[in-house]
Amino acid sequence: MPRAPLRLFYFLQLASIASLLPLLAGRLEAAGVSGLTVGGLLALLPLGRLLAAPLWAAVADRYRLGGAVLRVSTGLSAVAGLALCRAESVPALAVALFVFSATRAPIGSVLDAFVLDGLRAAGRPATDYGRIRLWGSCGFLAGVYLASEVEALSLPRHIVSDVTLVGGFLLSFAFPWRGEGGPAPVLPALRELVGERFFVPLLLAGGLHALSMSVYDTFYSLHIQSLGLGPRVVGLSVALGVGLEVLLMAAGRPLLERLGPARCLLLATLTGLPRWALTASLTDPVWLVAVQALHGIGFGAFWLAGVQRMSRGARPEIAASAQSLWAAGTYGVGALVGAVVAGWARSELGSTGIFWMLTVVSGLASLAALWLVRVDESDAA
Repeated sequence: MPRAPLRLFYFLQLASIASLLPLLAGRLEAAGVSGLTVGGLLALLPLGRLLAAPLWAAVADRYRLGGAVLRVSTGLSAVAGLALCRAESVPALAVALFVFSATRAPIGSVLDAFVLDGLRAAGRPATDYGRIRLWGSCGFLAGVYLASEVEALSLPRHIVSDVTLVGGFLLSFAFPWRGEGGPAPVLPALRELVGERFFVPLLLAGGLHALSMSVYDTFYSLHIQSLGLGPRVVGLSVALGVGLEVLLMAAGRPLLERLGPARCLLLATLTGLPRWALTASLTDPVWLVAVQALHGIGFGAFWLAGVQRMSRGARPEIAASAQSLWAAGTYGVGALVGAVVAGWARSELGSTGIFWMLTVVSGLASLAALWLVRVDESDAA
Protein backbone atom coordinates (compact mmCIF):
# COMPACT_ATOMS: atom_id res chain seq x y z
CA MET A 1 0.00 0.00 0.00
CA PRO A 2 1.34 3.53 -0.76
CA ARG A 3 2.88 5.24 2.27
CA ALA A 4 1.16 8.61 1.71
CA PRO A 5 -2.31 7.47 2.96
CA LEU A 6 -0.64 5.76 5.94
CA ARG A 7 1.16 8.95 6.93
CA LEU A 8 -1.91 11.15 6.55
CA PHE A 9 -4.06 8.64 8.41
CA TYR A 10 -1.63 8.63 11.35
CA PHE A 11 -1.66 12.43 11.25
CA LEU A 12 -5.44 12.77 11.34
CA GLN A 13 -6.00 10.11 14.00
CA LEU A 14 -3.49 11.57 16.45
CA ALA A 15 -4.60 15.13 15.68
CA SER A 16 -8.19 14.22 16.60
CA ILE A 17 -7.08 12.72 19.92
CA ALA A 18 -4.86 15.70 20.69
CA SER A 19 -7.64 18.19 19.99
CA LEU A 20 -10.04 16.32 22.30
CA LEU A 21 -8.23 14.95 25.34
CA PRO A 22 -5.26 16.95 26.74
CA LEU A 23 -7.42 19.94 27.69
CA LEU A 24 -10.48 17.89 28.69
CA ALA A 25 -9.62 17.51 32.39
CA GLY A 26 -9.11 21.24 32.79
CA ARG A 27 -12.42 21.98 31.10
CA LEU A 28 -14.22 19.50 33.35
CA GLU A 29 -12.77 20.97 36.55
CA ALA A 30 -13.54 24.49 35.33
CA ALA A 31 -17.15 23.34 34.94
CA GLY A 32 -17.18 22.24 38.60
CA VAL A 33 -16.61 18.50 38.17
CA SER A 34 -14.69 17.01 41.14
CA GLY A 35 -11.24 15.45 40.82
CA LEU A 36 -12.54 11.95 41.57
CA THR A 37 -15.27 12.30 38.96
CA VAL A 38 -12.74 13.55 36.42
CA GLY A 39 -10.57 10.53 37.16
CA GLY A 40 -13.54 8.20 36.78
CA LEU A 41 -14.52 9.74 33.46
CA LEU A 42 -10.99 9.57 32.09
CA ALA A 43 -10.70 5.95 33.24
CA LEU A 44 -13.41 5.09 30.69
CA LEU A 45 -10.95 5.79 27.87
CA PRO A 46 -8.45 3.03 28.72
CA LEU A 47 -11.29 0.75 29.85
CA GLY A 48 -12.91 0.91 26.42
CA ARG A 49 -9.54 0.37 24.75
CA LEU A 50 -8.69 -2.58 27.00
CA LEU A 51 -12.00 -4.36 26.42
CA ALA A 52 -12.34 -3.72 22.70
CA ALA A 53 -8.87 -3.58 21.11
CA PRO A 54 -7.98 -7.31 21.25
CA LEU A 55 -11.42 -8.31 19.90
CA TRP A 56 -11.28 -5.91 16.95
CA ALA A 57 -7.70 -6.93 16.13
CA ALA A 58 -8.51 -10.65 16.34
CA VAL A 59 -11.26 -10.17 13.75
CA ALA A 60 -8.86 -8.19 11.53
CA ASP A 61 -6.22 -10.95 11.73
CA ARG A 62 -8.49 -13.99 11.65
CA TYR A 63 -10.49 -12.93 8.58
CA ARG A 64 -7.86 -10.59 7.05
CA LEU A 65 -10.24 -7.65 7.37
CA GLY A 66 -7.81 -4.93 8.41
CA GLY A 67 -9.22 -2.35 6.01
CA ALA A 68 -12.80 -3.18 6.93
CA VAL A 69 -12.02 -2.79 10.63
CA LEU A 70 -10.36 0.57 10.00
CA ARG A 71 -13.34 1.83 8.01
CA VAL A 72 -15.97 0.74 10.53
CA SER A 73 -14.01 1.87 13.58
CA THR A 74 -13.15 5.30 12.17
CA GLY A 75 -16.77 5.86 11.18
CA LEU A 76 -18.18 4.86 14.56
CA SER A 77 -15.50 6.72 16.52
CA ALA A 78 -16.11 9.86 14.45
CA VAL A 79 -19.78 9.80 15.46
CA ALA A 80 -18.85 9.21 19.11
CA GLY A 81 -16.21 11.95 18.98
CA LEU A 82 -18.65 14.47 17.57
CA ALA A 83 -21.04 13.60 20.41
CA LEU A 84 -18.24 13.87 22.97
CA CYS A 85 -17.43 17.41 21.87
CA ARG A 86 -21.02 18.45 22.46
CA ALA A 87 -21.88 16.50 25.63
CA GLU A 88 -22.89 18.71 28.55
CA SER A 89 -23.84 16.36 31.41
CA VAL A 90 -21.60 13.87 33.23
CA PRO A 91 -23.68 10.83 32.11
CA ALA A 92 -23.55 11.97 28.47
CA LEU A 93 -19.80 12.50 28.75
CA ALA A 94 -19.37 9.03 30.27
CA VAL A 95 -21.25 7.30 27.46
CA ALA A 96 -19.48 9.30 24.75
CA LEU A 97 -16.02 8.70 26.23
CA PHE A 98 -16.51 4.95 26.52
CA VAL A 99 -18.03 4.52 23.05
CA PHE A 100 -15.35 6.74 21.51
CA SER A 101 -12.58 4.69 23.11
CA ALA A 102 -14.10 1.28 22.32
CA THR A 103 -14.80 2.11 18.69
CA ARG A 104 -11.41 3.67 17.95
CA ALA A 105 -9.49 1.01 19.92
CA PRO A 106 -8.23 -1.03 16.93
CA ILE A 107 -7.10 1.86 14.76
CA GLY A 108 -3.53 2.15 16.01
CA SER A 109 -2.88 -1.60 16.12
CA VAL A 110 -4.31 -2.32 12.67
CA LEU A 111 -2.50 0.67 11.19
CA ASP A 112 0.79 -0.47 12.75
CA ALA A 113 0.20 -3.91 11.24
CA PHE A 114 -0.31 -2.36 7.79
CA VAL A 115 2.99 -0.49 8.15
CA LEU A 116 4.97 -3.50 9.38
CA ASP A 117 3.52 -5.74 6.65
CA GLY A 118 4.34 -3.11 4.03
CA LEU A 119 7.92 -2.80 5.24
CA ARG A 120 8.30 -6.57 5.21
CA ALA A 121 6.91 -6.82 1.68
CA ALA A 122 9.27 -4.08 0.49
CA GLY A 123 12.28 -5.81 2.01
CA ARG A 124 12.84 -2.99 4.51
CA PRO A 125 13.61 -3.54 8.20
CA ALA A 126 10.86 -3.14 10.79
CA THR A 127 13.05 -0.50 12.46
CA ASP A 128 11.95 1.89 9.67
CA TYR A 129 8.49 1.94 11.30
CA GLY A 130 9.31 5.17 13.14
CA ARG A 131 9.77 7.11 9.90
CA ILE A 132 6.10 6.55 9.11
CA ARG A 133 4.74 6.66 12.67
CA LEU A 134 6.31 10.08 13.23
CA TRP A 135 3.47 11.55 11.16
CA GLY A 136 1.14 10.60 13.98
CA SER A 137 3.32 12.58 16.37
CA CYS A 138 3.17 15.53 13.97
CA GLY A 139 -0.62 15.21 14.01
CA PHE A 140 -0.69 15.17 17.81
CA LEU A 141 1.48 18.29 17.89
CA ALA A 142 -0.76 20.08 15.39
CA GLY A 143 -3.93 19.00 17.21
CA VAL A 144 -2.81 20.28 20.62
CA TYR A 145 -1.54 23.55 19.18
CA LEU A 146 -4.66 24.23 17.13
CA ALA A 147 -6.96 23.28 20.02
CA SER A 148 -5.20 25.67 22.39
CA GLU A 149 -5.24 28.46 19.80
CA VAL A 150 -8.92 27.90 19.04
CA GLU A 151 -9.68 28.22 22.74
CA ALA A 152 -7.56 31.36 23.05
CA LEU A 153 -9.35 32.91 20.06
CA SER A 154 -12.80 32.02 21.43
CA LEU A 155 -13.67 29.93 18.36
CA PRO A 156 -15.87 26.81 18.60
CA ARG A 157 -13.62 24.43 20.52
CA HIS A 158 -14.71 21.35 18.60
CA ILE A 159 -13.82 22.63 15.12
CA VAL A 160 -10.42 20.89 15.00
CA SER A 161 -11.74 17.56 16.23
CA ASP A 162 -14.70 17.73 13.82
CA VAL A 163 -12.43 18.17 10.79
CA THR A 164 -9.89 15.52 11.78
CA LEU A 165 -12.47 12.90 12.82
CA VAL A 166 -14.44 13.21 9.60
CA GLY A 167 -11.26 13.43 7.53
CA GLY A 168 -9.94 10.20 9.07
CA PHE A 169 -13.15 8.38 8.21
CA LEU A 170 -13.05 9.54 4.60
CA LEU A 171 -9.39 8.52 4.26
CA SER A 172 -10.14 5.02 5.57
CA PHE A 173 -11.67 4.25 2.15
CA ALA A 174 -8.12 4.31 0.73
CA PHE A 175 -7.39 1.01 2.51
CA PRO A 176 -8.36 -2.32 0.89
CA TRP A 177 -11.43 -3.89 2.49
CA ARG A 178 -9.66 -7.21 3.10
CA GLY A 179 -6.38 -8.98 2.48
CA GLU A 180 -5.64 -12.10 0.50
CA GLY A 181 -6.06 -15.65 1.77
CA GLY A 182 -8.43 -17.53 4.01
CA PRO A 183 -8.89 -17.43 7.79
CA ALA A 184 -5.64 -17.33 9.79
CA PRO A 185 -4.96 -19.51 12.89
CA VAL A 186 -4.89 -16.65 15.37
CA LEU A 187 -5.36 -18.39 18.74
CA PRO A 188 -2.42 -20.85 18.51
CA ALA A 189 -0.08 -18.05 17.47
CA LEU A 190 -1.33 -15.83 20.31
CA ARG A 191 -0.82 -18.59 22.88
CA GLU A 192 2.73 -19.01 21.63
CA LEU A 193 3.36 -15.26 21.90
CA VAL A 194 1.99 -14.97 25.45
CA GLY A 195 4.21 -17.87 26.52
CA GLU A 196 7.43 -16.16 25.42
CA ARG A 197 9.77 -15.10 28.26
CA PHE A 198 9.93 -11.48 27.11
CA PHE A 199 6.14 -10.98 27.16
CA VAL A 200 5.54 -10.31 30.89
CA PRO A 201 8.47 -7.92 31.53
CA LEU A 202 7.71 -6.05 28.29
CA LEU A 203 4.07 -5.43 29.20
CA LEU A 204 4.91 -4.72 32.84
CA ALA A 205 7.49 -2.07 31.93
CA GLY A 206 5.28 -0.69 29.16
CA GLY A 207 2.17 -0.62 31.35
CA LEU A 208 3.89 1.24 34.19
CA HIS A 209 5.48 3.71 31.81
CA ALA A 210 2.21 4.27 29.95
CA LEU A 211 0.53 4.88 33.32
CA SER A 212 2.79 7.88 33.88
CA MET A 213 2.53 9.12 30.28
CA SER A 214 -1.27 8.90 30.22
CA VAL A 215 -1.58 10.76 33.52
CA TYR A 216 0.66 13.47 32.08
CA ASP A 217 -1.51 13.70 28.96
CA THR A 218 -4.68 14.36 30.94
CA PHE A 219 -3.54 15.97 34.22
CA TYR A 220 -0.63 18.19 33.16
CA SER A 221 -3.06 20.90 32.06
CA LEU A 222 -4.66 20.80 35.54
CA HIS A 223 -1.25 21.15 37.16
CA ILE A 224 -0.43 24.18 35.00
CA GLN A 225 -3.86 25.64 35.79
CA SER A 226 -3.31 25.14 39.54
CA LEU A 227 -0.05 27.11 39.27
CA GLY A 228 -1.97 30.03 37.80
CA LEU A 229 -0.45 29.62 34.35
CA GLY A 230 -2.31 29.77 31.04
CA PRO A 231 -3.15 27.08 28.45
CA ARG A 232 -0.34 28.23 26.16
CA VAL A 233 2.17 26.80 28.66
CA VAL A 234 0.54 23.43 28.00
CA GLY A 235 0.70 24.03 24.25
CA LEU A 236 4.39 24.98 24.36
CA SER A 237 5.21 22.00 26.59
CA VAL A 238 3.54 19.59 24.21
CA ALA A 239 5.08 21.30 21.18
CA LEU A 240 8.61 20.92 22.53
CA GLY A 241 8.17 17.36 23.74
CA VAL A 242 6.38 16.05 20.67
CA GLY A 243 8.67 17.98 18.33
CA LEU A 244 11.65 16.12 19.79
CA GLU A 245 9.62 12.91 19.69
CA VAL A 246 9.28 13.38 15.93
CA LEU A 247 13.05 13.80 15.58
CA LEU A 248 13.70 10.68 17.63
CA MET A 249 11.29 8.62 15.54
CA ALA A 250 12.95 9.85 12.37
CA ALA A 251 16.28 8.59 13.75
CA GLY A 252 14.76 5.52 15.40
CA ARG A 253 16.33 2.93 13.11
CA PRO A 254 19.99 3.45 14.16
CA LEU A 255 18.94 3.83 17.80
CA LEU A 256 17.04 0.52 17.79
CA GLU A 257 19.78 -1.27 15.88
CA ARG A 258 22.51 -0.03 18.21
CA LEU A 259 20.74 -0.47 21.57
CA GLY A 260 18.01 -3.00 20.82
CA PRO A 261 14.37 -2.65 21.90
CA ALA A 262 14.89 -3.64 25.54
CA ARG A 263 17.60 -1.04 26.21
CA CYS A 264 15.59 1.61 24.33
CA LEU A 265 12.66 0.89 26.63
CA LEU A 266 14.93 1.15 29.68
CA LEU A 267 16.23 4.50 28.44
CA ALA A 268 12.64 5.73 28.03
CA THR A 269 11.55 4.69 31.52
CA LEU A 270 14.60 6.30 33.15
CA THR A 271 13.66 9.70 31.71
CA GLY A 272 10.57 9.69 33.92
CA LEU A 273 12.63 10.00 37.11
CA PRO A 274 13.95 13.55 36.53
CA ARG A 275 10.98 14.61 34.42
CA TRP A 276 8.24 13.98 36.97
CA ALA A 277 10.31 15.12 39.97
CA LEU A 278 11.10 18.44 38.27
CA THR A 279 7.52 18.88 37.05
CA ALA A 280 6.35 18.47 40.65
CA SER A 281 8.86 20.91 42.10
CA LEU A 282 9.20 23.68 39.50
CA THR A 283 6.90 26.70 39.22
CA ASP A 284 8.65 28.80 36.58
CA PRO A 285 6.87 28.36 33.22
CA VAL A 286 10.10 28.46 31.19
CA TRP A 287 11.64 25.61 33.17
CA LEU A 288 8.41 23.64 33.20
CA VAL A 289 8.29 23.79 29.42
CA ALA A 290 12.00 22.94 29.12
CA VAL A 291 11.67 19.81 31.27
CA GLN A 292 9.04 18.41 28.92
CA ALA A 293 11.78 18.01 26.30
CA LEU A 294 12.35 14.63 27.98
CA HIS A 295 9.08 13.54 26.42
CA GLY A 296 10.94 13.10 23.14
CA ILE A 297 12.80 10.10 24.54
CA GLY A 298 10.15 9.18 27.09
CA PHE A 299 7.51 8.46 24.47
CA GLY A 300 9.47 8.10 21.24
CA ALA A 301 11.91 5.44 22.43
CA PHE A 302 9.19 3.73 24.48
CA TRP A 303 6.73 3.31 21.62
CA LEU A 304 9.29 2.32 18.99
CA ALA A 305 10.81 -0.24 21.36
CA GLY A 306 7.49 -1.81 22.29
CA VAL A 307 6.18 -2.09 18.73
CA GLN A 308 9.51 -3.47 17.52
CA ARG A 309 9.88 -6.03 20.32
CA MET A 310 6.30 -7.25 20.00
CA SER A 311 6.64 -7.51 16.22
CA ARG A 312 9.87 -9.48 16.56
CA GLY A 313 8.24 -12.01 18.87
CA ALA A 314 4.98 -12.52 16.94
CA ARG A 315 4.17 -14.44 13.78
CA PRO A 316 3.22 -12.25 10.77
CA GLU A 317 -0.35 -13.61 10.69
CA ILE A 318 -1.12 -12.03 14.09
CA ALA A 319 0.54 -8.66 13.48
CA ALA A 320 -2.55 -6.63 14.46
CA SER A 321 -3.37 -8.83 17.46
CA ALA A 322 0.19 -8.61 18.77
CA GLN A 323 0.15 -4.81 18.55
CA SER A 324 -3.30 -4.74 20.16
CA LEU A 325 -1.87 -6.63 23.16
CA TRP A 326 0.87 -4.01 23.41
CA ALA A 327 -1.74 -1.23 23.21
CA ALA A 328 -4.07 -2.95 25.69
CA GLY A 329 -1.28 -3.55 28.21
CA THR A 330 0.05 0.00 27.99
CA TYR A 331 -2.69 2.49 27.16
CA GLY A 332 -5.32 0.01 28.34
CA VAL A 333 -4.32 -1.44 31.71
CA GLY A 334 -1.64 1.14 32.50
CA ALA A 335 -3.75 4.14 31.58
CA LEU A 336 -6.80 2.73 33.38
CA VAL A 337 -4.90 2.34 36.66
CA GLY A 338 -3.32 5.74 36.11
CA ALA A 339 -6.65 7.51 35.63
CA VAL A 340 -8.14 6.01 38.80
CA VAL A 341 -5.07 6.61 40.96
CA ALA A 342 -4.49 10.11 39.60
CA GLY A 343 -8.14 11.02 40.21
CA TRP A 344 -7.68 10.05 43.87
CA ALA A 345 -4.30 11.80 44.09
CA ARG A 346 -5.77 14.96 42.60
CA SER A 347 -8.34 15.13 45.41
CA GLU A 348 -6.01 14.05 48.25
CA LEU A 349 -2.53 15.25 47.25
CA GLY A 350 -3.12 17.96 44.68
CA SER A 351 -1.56 18.14 41.24
CA THR A 352 1.97 18.31 42.68
CA GLY A 353 1.40 15.04 44.52
CA ILE A 354 0.39 13.37 41.25
CA PHE A 355 3.81 14.01 39.74
CA TRP A 356 5.71 12.89 42.84
CA MET A 357 3.68 9.69 42.60
CA LEU A 358 4.67 9.31 38.95
CA THR A 359 8.34 9.56 39.93
CA VAL A 360 7.92 6.40 41.99
CA VAL A 361 6.05 4.72 39.13
CA SER A 362 8.93 5.50 36.76
CA GLY A 363 11.33 3.83 39.16
CA LEU A 364 9.22 0.66 39.09
CA ALA A 365 8.95 0.82 35.30
CA SER A 366 12.74 1.08 35.04
CA LEU A 367 13.18 -2.05 37.16
CA ALA A 368 10.77 -3.94 34.90
CA ALA A 369 12.62 -2.70 31.80
CA LEU A 370 15.91 -3.88 33.34
CA TRP A 371 14.29 -7.30 33.79
CA LEU A 372 13.45 -7.30 30.06
CA VAL A 373 17.08 -6.42 29.22
CA ARG A 374 18.29 -9.39 31.28
CA VAL A 375 15.77 -11.74 29.62
CA ASP A 376 16.78 -10.69 26.11
CA GLU A 377 20.48 -10.95 26.97
CA SER A 378 19.93 -14.43 28.39
CA ASP A 379 17.99 -15.57 25.30
CA ALA A 380 20.70 -14.18 22.99
CA ALA A 381 23.52 -15.93 24.86
